[in-house]
Amino acid sequence: MKLFTLISLLFTLPLNFSIIRYNFSYYGDVIHSAPGLSYSQTFSERTLETDMVTPEDLVVYENEIYIISSGSNALIVVNNNFELNQSVKSFEISTAYRNFLFDTTEGLLEAHTTLKSDVAVQLNTAKLNANESMASLVFLEAEAKNVFIADIDALHATLNTKVTSSFNPSTIVGTITEANTEFKKIVDLAIDADEAARIEKGLERGENTVLNYKNATSVEKDEILNVLEAQTLNGPMGLDVQHTGIYIADTGNNRIVKLNHNFEVVDLFTEVDDVTFETVDFIPVKITTDSTGRMYVVAREIYEGILELDTDGSFNRYTGVNPITLSPIDIFNRFWMSDAQIDKLPKFLPTSYTNVTMNSENFIYATSLPSTNNSDNMIQLINPKGVDVLIRNGYHVPKGDIQFVEGMNNYVIDGPSRLVDIAVYQDGIYTVLDAKRSRLFTYDSEGNLLYVNGEAGQQLDKFTNGVALAYFGDNLLVLDKELRTVIVYEHTEFGSKVNEAIHHHENGEFELAAQLWEEVLVLNTNYEVAYNGIGKYHLRNGDYEKAMEYFQYGYDKYYYSRAYKSYRNELIKSNFGYIMLVVLLIPTALITLKQIKKRKGRLK
Repeated sequence: MKLFTLISLLFTLPLNFSIIRYNFSYYGDVIHSAPGLSYSQTFSERTLETDMVTPEDLVVYENEIYIISSGSNALIVVNNNFELNQSVKSFEISTAYRNFLFDTTEGLLEAHTTLKSDVAVQLNTAKLNANESMASLVFLEAEAKNVFIADIDALHATLNTKVTSSFNPSTIVGTITEANTEFKKIVDLAIDADEAARIEKGLERGENTVLNYKNATSVEKDEILNVLEAQTLNGPMGLDVQHTGIYIADTGNNRIVKLNHNFEVVDLFTEVDDVTFETVDFIPVKITTDSTGRMYVVAREIYEGILELDTDGSFNRYTGVNPITLSPIDIFNRFWMSDAQIDKLPKFLPTSYTNVTMNSENFIYATSLPSTNNSDNMIQLINPKGVDVLIRNGYHVPKGDIQFVEGMNNYVIDGPSRLVDIAVYQDGIYTVLDAKRSRLFTYDSEGNLLYVNGEAGQQLDKFTNGVALAYFGDNLLVLDKELRTVIVYEHTEFGSKVNEAIHHHENGEFELAAQLWEEVLVLNTNYEVAYNGIGKYHLRNGDYEKAMEYFQYGYDKYYYSRAYKSYRNELIKSNFGYIMLVVLLIPTALITLKQIKKRKGRLK
């Protein structure tokens, strides 16, 4: 029995003690805190029985989990039981997008597609009629699949040369010649169809033509014809799923792929019409979309801000530019420098964003790397005007760890947090992922740090290289890139009560919120946020003295001042008569005493 108990403890200890349990006090000290999240379960490529090599991003949509993998170039869909729905690596072109492409090429693309189809039929017929040299016909089919009208004569000559030089022509030359004759007929029909379409539209050959068989280069032909083939990904790193479609930042292909919910391609966005991209390639890394389908993209080596693209992929603007903060010394030095001297100085570039996500009100939550002299803007809430409106009324600016060492040694993780993703829960609560120390920081809408969780490691409840997170109902999912797993965290009793108290407060149910904050204090007497929550309830009810007491416990100077001001005014109002009596009696008494002294002086 003792041995069984010992073994049980060994297995459960990592789950009981591995989660970070602390918060930051008003003075910045680390204080003990009950955990807001605890480990629930995991699922991985092993349990899903599919390749999930180098997973990069994870989103939740309608009770399903979508994961993008850059190593296996796959879109993986998991159901609410954490079982594999499907893993898609090839995406067919939708009928609507194919018709759109046909329309934009004035019939040439359709004629060429018909040509390829007819060639395949003729080849199959030739195979059935041929008795020998099947290998030559297989070669002919492979060559014909890439046939272009401009090169048809050269192709015929090449095919005849290869066939007659390698095989006995007496048995197959007739078949090949017959097939070549059919090819010629198909080509002529395609050209005639295209010419007729142009005459009908009043167009001259070559006008507004994307695919011109005679003049297009082989690269142009390949680019256009490849669109008609099933599309594959190349190192995708970003993903978003909305009712408007599935959006993939296909990083290796320098494009954004838009799919419908049948996993068919409905659009491809490969270029951005902005002067910035005349010298820099468009390399999308992360993407989110609003309710209308507008895309907000984090692109590599772009410092102007987040790219806003319209639903058709056209460039709108940059939004949410990261501010640059110069020290007073830098400003003073630059004031006395010439333009030539300033040009020689190191450039102060805004830090690039690491991730973006959209809330239900079309506000963008964004994370970015810290700059050399500013780590206070690593979390932003960007409104539709492009202005950061994140509230930072907590003890400390929301930015992950506020205490860290600088430049110690290779054995200590130094520097500020490296925030790589953000997930929005409810009632303004959001969680950020620190990839540097494998931690999760959860804040409320006012910027108060609610709880800290997570720790680096390879146990079931830890993650080594967290790259993405998302709320799945009340659970939080964390994607581990290195271990190829998704860790599922659930709220503890403490975390649930904190969230519920905030929910009641946001809905104006202040008494219920205060009751829950009292229960939170039973679980954690050091939790200063709860004291402030109760203080706000008493402040609203007019019990200012009680509110001051709780705000003092919670070190909330702002609300303590408000409560004190109201308490002082109330005290003055309730004692106004006595105060006025004292104000009137003191001068009266002084005047009376003075008069008495004067009379005494006269009597003498």
